[in-house]
Amino acid sequence: MELKLSASYDATPEEVFAIVTDATFREQACEKTKALSYDVKVTTSGADTVVRVQREMPSDDVPDIARKFVGQTLTVVQTETWHAANADGSRNADVQGEIANTPVTLKGSATIKAQGGQTVQAIELDVKVAVPLIGKKIEPFVVEAIRSGLAKEHELGREWHDGTN
Repeated sequence: MELKLSASYDATPEEVFAIVTDATFREQACEKTKALSYDVKVTTSGADTVVRVQREMPSDDVPDIARKFVGQTLTVVQTETWHAANADGSRNADVQGEIANTPVTLKGSATIKAQGGQTVQAIELDVKVAVPLIGKKIEPFVVEAIRSGLAKEHELGREWHDGTN
């Protein structure tokens, strides 16, 4: 199931990139999404910046149909590989993720680019729940949970840029 989400910032692409690749920002995003525990790593590999976030989340909002697959908590692992800036300052990232020990995966891309007088951070993901018969019924719940978390992260990003976090 496809997920598309974007957020606009009154900032340059360089400023938005600095925020989304800041380990402290990512830790605060984990706290904002009510992670029970988390591990954030920001590393470089050649010209790429790799952001890996693993967070343990309560499964309280998981529908009953899916709860038997996940238990009381979910371990969500997401990796973003941000590539070197393009000539116009924009950035592209490959995004991969999973909910550990479940048949849930996500794969897609993210961009940071100037648009008008602002910078837009956009993400496009393909979310899959590989369970025969019920996978397609569970995907909307997974997509909504991801959308909610990303929206909170974008809100925090704006607060970071504005200095109000």
